[in-house]
Amino acid sequence: MTRIYVLDANAILIFFDAGPGAPRIREILSEAVRQNSIVLVSVLNLGEVYYVLWLRLGAEKAKQMISDFARLPIQVIPVDLSQSLKAGEIKAVHKIPYVDCIAAALATLREAVLVTSDHDFENLGRNFPILWLDRS
Repeated sequence: MTRIYVLDANAILIFFDAGPGAPRIREILSEAVRQNSIVLVSVLNLGEVYYVLWLRLGAEKAKQMISDFARLPIQVIPVDLSQSLKAGEIKAVHKIPYVDCIAAALATLREAVLVTSDHDFENLGRNFPILWLDRS
């Protein structure tokens, strides 16, 4: 059975920063290369990454990093109406930031595991499939 993962902005930033959770993300990407998994990111979450990189590193470096990101085995998924409405539902029920709800909605609709270390997602409860990355 092919596993499906959704990376939130936090996970991608950990990968770029080579943070403690980066090795697990590299494993997931290796699985994707071997076609044992599918890795997704919402275009809105990638926009959030771009924003953070721009603030940290400047426009040119942020553009280069996003360009490099496009070479990874990750599918960038546009937001459609069903994902947007699911995100609204998650926001109404769980009170987490809307852009986080976009990632959670994509994971829900694709029956995927959300990959993050963002503690806001704890509000989704124990039944929501999350792969927690190490932040320490």
